Amino acid sequence: MQIKGIKIYAVIAAILITLAVLLTIQFVYQKYNVEQPLFKLYSQTKLVQGVKLEQKDNAVKVILDVKKTENLQQAYQELTDYTGQIMGATKFTVELKDKRTKALEEAYYQSQFVIYEALAKGDFTKMADVIKQNAGKAGAEGLVFIDNNNIYVEFIKDNNYLYKIIPRTQGVQGNTANMTGSEQG
Repeated sequence: MQIKGIKIYAVIAAILITLAVLLTIQFVYQKYNVEQPLFKLYSQTKLVQGVKLEQKDNAVKVILDVKKTENLQQAYQELTDYTGQIMGATKFTVELKDKRTKALEEAYYQSQFVIYEALAKGDFTKMADVIKQNAGKAGAEGLVFIDNNNIYVEFIKDNNYLYKIIPRTQGVQGNTANMTGSEQG
């Protein structure tokens, strides 16, 4: 079939071949310039047990299965710094998988009201006290860290732990996620 001397089948074949080549190039780039360096970097840390990458909209979602840490703020900042070194200008979010229990979830649920109240009013001392009280009721330890960007909340009981990172301002900040923490699954 021809239209004005141009073979339609040849044009379609050229478009499909070009598309296949571009997708292959994107796959190879992702594999060798993003995935392998990230996996290598994370394998050198004592905190990360597993890594999963998902393409989400125009960003890469990095899901890290992490071990228990006594300082969530420091750990999160190190992990996002490592990720930023590899990702460069590529937008990404970081989600930390934890090992939560129903009791730890309930302690966080009871604490979230004071967390968001502290965000609105700035009473972080009261927030930390209530979080520790709620953790104690669950037989857990409650830790709170704060910096200019986030509030880091962790509940630890034996080998289980729940991590929440709540931004102090709304929206995405830099390359990091709006809110992190997820169920072990």
